[in-house]
Amino acid sequence: MGLTRRLFMITGATVGGGLLLGVGGIGAHLLTHNRVGVQRDGHDAEGSTHVNLWMRITSDNKIIVVNPHTDMGQGSATGLMQIVADELDADWSQMQVEQAPADPAYSNGKVFEGFVREMMTPPDWANTLLENGFYRMGDLMKAQMTGGSSAVRFTGWDAMRSAAAATRQMLVSAAAEQLAVPADSLTTEAGRVVHAESGQSITYGELAAAAANMESPDDIQLKSPADYRFVGQPVDRVDVPAKVIANADYGIDAEVPGMQYAAVVTSGVFGAQVESIDNIDDVKANRGVSDVLIVPDGIAVVADNPWRAEKAVRTAEFTREKHANDTLSTESLITGQRAALAGELVSGMSTGEPQAIETSLTAEYLVPYLAHASLEPMNATVWQQDGKLHIVAGVQNPLMAKAHAAKEAGVDLDNVVFHARQMGGGFGRRVAFSMSGDEPLSWLVQAVRIALDTGKPVKTTWSRETDTRSDVYRPMVMAQFEGALADDGKPALWRSRSYGKEMNVAAVAPPYTINNIDVSFADRGHAVPVGFWRSVEHSQHGFFVESFIDELAAAAGADPLEYRLNLVEDNTPAARVLAKVAEMSGWRADADQQGRAMGVAMVHSFGSTVAQVVEASITPTGPKAHRVWCAVDCGVAVNPQAIEAQVQGSVNFALSAALYGKCDIANGGVVQSNFHDYRIVGIADAPAIEVEMLASDSPVGGVGEIGVPPFAPAFCNALAVIDGARRRTLPLL
Repeated sequence: MGLTRRLFMITGATVGGGLLLGVGGIGAHLLTHNRVGVQRDGHDAEGSTHVNLWMRITSDNKIIVVNPHTDMGQGSATGLMQIVADELDADWSQMQVEQAPADPAYSNGKVFEGFVREMMTPPDWANTLLENGFYRMGDLMKAQMTGGSSAVRFTGWDAMRSAAAATRQMLVSAAAEQLAVPADSLTTEAGRVVHAESGQSITYGELAAAAANMESPDDIQLKSPADYRFVGQPVDRVDVPAKVIANADYGIDAEVPGMQYAAVVTSGVFGAQVESIDNIDDVKANRGVSDVLIVPDGIAVVADNPWRAEKAVRTAEFTREKHANDTLSTESLITGQRAALAGELVSGMSTGEPQAIETSLTAEYLVPYLAHASLEPMNATVWQQDGKLHIVAGVQNPLMAKAHAAKEAGVDLDNVVFHARQMGGGFGRRVAFSMSGDEPLSWLVQAVRIALDTGKPVKTTWSRETDTRSDVYRPMVMAQFEGALADDGKPALWRSRSYGKEMNVAAVAPPYTINNIDVSFADRGHAVPVGFWRSVEHSQHGFFVESFIDELAAAAGADPLEYRLNLVEDNTPAARVLAKVAEMSGWRADADQQGRAMGVAMVHSFGSTVAQVVEASITPTGPKAHRVWCAVDCGVAVNPQAIEAQVQGSVNFALSAALYGKCDIANGGVVQSNFHDYRIVGIADAPAIEVEMLASDSPVGGVGEIGVPPFAPAFCNALAVIDGARRRTLPLL
């Protein structure tokens, strides 16, 4: 690809609007940007050396992976350590992981770069410019992002693997100088450089300082897969032991001397602010209450323990401002989406001559707004100390969260100290930006305002009710489909219209060979605040696409799994996972004597391809998923044990949404409030889940989200075999 308009816009954006002209000026600035030096300068701990990007080596020969991603249960830190340990020829006992500080030196442009490179292949001459440019972009955007299944496949496989391999070569060069022997006479093993001929060896810790002064090699020699000792092996997650013994440190565990506790209720109407508290004296009269405040989007009560604060805030009566959303309802939103789909649309993809084909099958699908329901409530602890604003919280982007806090407090970024903690669930809930432009970290912004206005150290915690009704939601989306069959039963036409701004057309388009395709969307926003939910667009469009291809198969009188196989090329990831899941499940197209049937779906997302078969039945209490088989092509399976766990967790996450998940809108706000009316699956609901990973030469793909999109369509497709009814609206119960 040459210097296209897209590439020109991206490189311009990375430097705040400057233009990339040759390799001079801005280009030279990017080429000479020393990311390793930025991390090393002022960040080396005593007794350790930043030898290369994201890693330090201590004098006692420990290798510390500095992880720019936060933990929300995904286990990616273990995968990063496996990658580094292999490329460094380290012993596992040497390996440690450390949370990167919320500091611009540890912004992570690799996440942006990874997603952009999935969309385009830059020319060789632009690689260094782009790499450094994206790190600059990370600086400007305060990016320290965890999400999009990016940690292992982008930061780990693209950045840390190369940095570790370069570090190994630098350590060998340092040892060659110290021992006065040729570098090619040296080998590495278990954290040492070894000279076999003389029997001498030197630890990495003894060589780190000298290696850090060397230039990183241009010809990095990556390990052959045949030489991996850790990558591809099931390694126990390093974060689990502390969680099992309840010793893990979450944001909600923060304790500060003299700390008080705040509870919050929001206004109840999206976008509306509270004008006055009508019974403030009565609220203040509650036991332990010290402060009652109006805060952004609601009111807060501060007390000497969290339950007293929560009880008091529930007694508050307030007047909110009049707002355009006062009459917003699910019904009005559905009417608006249907009208938008009948109006002017934006073309996302068009192939062949779809306008020349007469439609013979139509379908309209609808999925609701969904909350995240993270088990750890939204919380942040804020206090002032020595002229600095301190914050303890678990978020998916500590550096950007720090910037939000600095803006609310009206102070420079350097005057905020952000103590990042692991999270009891995130799924996109704790990301620092939203799809709709609403403030996704409103709980953190409120916590900053409460601490500043009271002058006290305060832990602010949202109740389940406040979180459910004040989320940034998975969008409600309507989609309309038209199709037609050719004489051989294969699809002759595929036409879809869906509501909302679609940035990822690959998520919307069918992954099958169809000659005439027309994909369009209504480029409209949402009055309800929307954000990123596990698997993002694929969660809706996986359901739509895989349901409609099943309807076409049924119209053709074809086996739905064979129908899909006939629409993909041989020996592609799609073909391999479909064939594998058929083998795993003992696929059958009809219901058995127990009234159980199988449904299938296949979705490519986040660089990985997954096919699922769900065996389901219809019981007196409703649909039930009994067994789920998942065939996964994620390229190199860095930690198969963690991948299996992530896919299993994704399936149960998707099952909750398929059976129960919805947020109804009435009078401008969400109706549901807690787990009694926003249900998640329990043990009795959970199916048996089998996961198999295919050996493949596919690029490394993500795994944290990929099990979600295929489940709902496979489940509904199975139910249609039983009773012939197509479930086009979720949830099922």
